[in-house]
Amino acid sequence: MRDILAESLYKKQKKQFEIINRQSKAFSVNYCGNIIIRDSMFSIVLNYARKRELSLEVLRYPFKDDKLWAFTFVKKGTVFLCINAELPLCKQIFATAHELYHIHCYAEDINTNTITNGSLLDSQTFDEAAATQEDLEANAFAGLLLMPDISLTEQFKIFGLSKENIDVDDVLILMDLFALPYKAVILRLAESGIITEEKADKLLQVDSEYISLRIALTGKAEQWQQNTGHLLRYGSLLDNLAFNRKHELLRESREESDKAFLEKIQKEFL
Repeated sequence: MRDILAESLYKKQKKQFEIINRQSKAFSVNYCGNIIIRDSMFSIVLNYARKRELSLEVLRYPFKDDKLWAFTFVKKGTVFLCINAELPLCKQIFATAHELYHIHCYAEDINTNTITNGSLLDSQTFDEAAATQEDLEANAFAGLLLMPDISLTEQFKIFGLSKENIDVDDVLILMDLFALPYKAVILRLAESGIITEEKADKLLQVDSEYISLRIALTGKAEQWQQNTGHLLRYGSLLDNLAFNRKHELLRESREESDKAFLEKIQKEFL
């Protein structure tokens, strides 16, 4: 569990980390406001696309692969963001923020190659080593956007948390507040200077089974550990089908074939 700190942008490229920090703050002002984002992340990525006049479809399916978090690609001018709905919700939120950085780079012509060729976030990219420079930056961007320094400092004071004596249960409080995975919270605590790297290292060595046990016993962050595999999201496909039916824009045979195709997709994922 220790690689996430050693392989972070913060440790490898501190100047670039500060640039991404400034970018996340500017992005938040324009598209998020002064809120703790949590599951509003799914609305924020759609709002960003709307304001940038970018055609975007957000699809959430259970991929039956807990190593696959999300991927993004462009087809016929439309950006498709696909999120693994079988993951804990906190990982879905982080994955969406990560992929948002790739979408941002595409929309702002910073780098259009990544999602044009197809970007993919898996557990290795999050836990260990990012495959590309942009993935490294996207991991940092996601953490900074979802847990900004100002909110982190504020919540520490509100909950009376001790920087010197922070333990696993304190981390669970922050996980609950910000809807982030355990490792992402530890990394942000180190990046913000709230805890030392030595303390972060110690917390990262805690066994995942113990963390799960404390979540179950205390109920802290439990809501963000649930998956949403039963809530499938097909972007605008269902809305378009309903609209076409209402306004009688398609022949009956076409309506039936479209409905059958969507049912086929649903069955394959279920």
